[in-house]
Amino acid sequence: MKNLFIVVFAMLFSMPSFSQQFEKEQIDDQEFNNLKVKVGADFALQLQALDHEAPVELIDLKNNFNLPTANLNITADLAPGIQLYINNYMSSRHHNEAWVEGGYLTIDKMPFLPATDNMMKYFTIKAGVMMPNYGDAHFYRSNNAAVVNNPFVGNWIMDAFTTNPGLEVMYRNKGFLALVGTNNGRMNYGRGNDIGKDLVFNWKLAYDTDVTDDLRLRASLSGYHVGEGHSGSTLWDGDRAGARYYSVMQTAEAAGDNFRSGRWSPGANQTEMNSYMANVFAQFHGLEVFGVYETMKGVRSGNDQNFTQTALQAIYRLGRFYAGTRLNKVDNNDGSTVTRTNLGGGWYMVDNVVIKLDYVIQKYEGPAHGSIDGGKFNGLVLEAAISF
Repeated sequence: MKNLFIVVFAMLFSMPSFSQQFEKEQIDDQEFNNLKVKVGADFALQLQALDHEAPVELIDLKNNFNLPTANLNITADLAPGIQLYINNYMSSRHHNEAWVEGGYLTIDKMPFLPATDNMMKYFTIKAGVMMPNYGDAHFYRSNNAAVVNNPFVGNWIMDAFTTNPGLEVMYRNKGFLALVGTNNGRMNYGRGNDIGKDLVFNWKLAYDTDVTDDLRLRASLSGYHVGEGHSGSTLWDGDRAGARYYSVMQTAEAAGDNFRSGRWSPGANQTEMNSYMANVFAQFHGLEVFGVYETMKGVRSGNDQNFTQTALQAIYRLGRFYAGTRLNKVDNNDGSTVTRTNLGGGWYMVDNVVIKLDYVIQKYEGPAHGSIDGGKFNGLVLEAAISF
């Protein structure tokens, strides 16, 4: 009995090798022998028990399982320091069919240009169809079935995520990071202006350091810029897989499913826009604190937009368990406000399997949800996920 107790205790509280991952470390070119392809996958399933209310009649939410989601991803080591990544949505809330989300090439070394070896110790080049490295909040978000890095079930209210064809160059040295990038700002390619008028630009400055063996600090500032006359840029409404908190705040007469339910943002198709995000991160022993301040000013359909998002997240990890809270708020210049509070926790059964329980309450003030003036939803969501 004593030995059994020791085994169970070790399984439950053994510390996994978890450290919050932001930008991936450089590829170790010394490990390359020949072409190698890795096939991975993600699976996620939620049991949802939510209620909602508003001044208008809403649909009757059921306590039941959501549609299971699945990703299939491929990573290919093509040459020393050169890697290809592609992700596929096999099952998602929004699209019935399987489809390619995006893919990109990462270059940490140029074996075809040996003279650049010393320079490439500090540089990373990414090119393809990908999420621009704008802000640090996207490192905590769920991407369809890939949810291991998100301590809660839902993403941010104002959820910056898109997949655009583009290029980024990143410099890293002794904890300092500087990045510049450009993309066409669109998800439907070839339907806008000539590329010269539809280019958008993003940048990031960050510093990440281990102050002591127990204390890690990171701060970053990012920008995303859409020039006047763009045919319509997508940043916050680019997640075509669909949101969690299924069908919340959907009116009884609405047709179809609002696959972005629970989110709120400036929408898509800004013809001019400047957005900035500042982030802070601190990790001390098992405690992690992450903050977001994001502001945007833009023009959409001839109307000025001005949105501000703030968020504060605190997580405490004890062995394979964690518990925490997230406070998230978005304000619009028309007087609308959406606030969300998450309380939850999870258990990493093994490094690749997680179970989460998330209590959420989200309140709307003003016409933040279409024609609905005010309202709220709240309840529990249980999520189980596997990633490898």
